[in-house]
Amino acid sequence: MVHLYTTRNILHTVGYACITFFISPYILVELTGLINMQNFYDPCMGSFIIGFIISLILWSFITKKKVY
Repeated sequence: MVHLYTTRNILHTVGYACITFFISPYILVELTGLINMQNFYDPCMGSFIIGFIISLILWSFITKKKVY
């Protein structure tokens, strides 16, 4: 639970949640249409997965160094 130790870590965690659940679905499904019903059974789930991978990469390279 190191992501809840400091205010900065909490803000990073909330930011990554926003990337995963709001920003990437909006960009990939609504704005660009890269992920659509023709290619995916559930476009939102596909964009959630992509957003999650982006969040994991950002956590590994930015936040993890500051936490540990």
